[in-house]
Amino acid sequence: MSPRQTEGRARRHSIDPRRARSAAALLITGCALTACWTPPVANVQPKSEPRLIQSAIPVVSVKDAVTVQAIDLEKRSITLRFAQGPVATIQGSTVSNFSKVRAGDTVRATVVQELSVYVLRDGRLPRGDGTAESIDSDARVLMIEPSYRLLTLQYPNRKAETFKVGLETKLTEMEPGDGVTIRTTALRAVRIENR
Repeated sequence: MSPRQTEGRARRHSIDPRRARSAAALLITGCALTACWTPPVANVQPKSEPRLIQSAIPVVSVKDAVTVQAIDLEKRSITLRFAQGPVATIQGSTVSNFSKVRAGDTVRATVVQELSVYVLRDGRLPRGDGTAESIDSDARVLMIEPSYRLLTLQYPNRKAETFKVGLETKLTEMEPGDGVTIRTTALRAVRIENR
């Protein structure tokens, strides 16, 4: 091999200092940005003054592992225990397979719910007369995505659920940590999971 060939080969395998600096800067920036990210948390105290932000926000939700506690075929009412803990009695269900459901069944239920979102101080909502009303939150706001109209809640068991909400929902006034009460108003569908 001639000296000229050896020199050309060495040039091709050497590291360009400018490229090395660029690669190092990119690596440091990437590591720094990933170190800055923290997952969202719902157990923070909101900064806003305590108040009701909005009530009766309609949402539709599919719930897995719902236990039927009681059923009244004549009144078409059903009492459900959700995996997150709350119990709801729904009157006048129009579900087609209602007569096949029995107490003790585990079902997958599609329900209509209403959310009410509060800014609370230690679980309490101050009134105008100086007293405070205690509000038992069923969940807390975890994340808000206004551009997609998504509201993510976190339940006490740390499970999260994302709801698509309507245009009239005041998402810009909500923040992580806000308390949410949930009222189940209707049962749209039920599928028996075990028997």
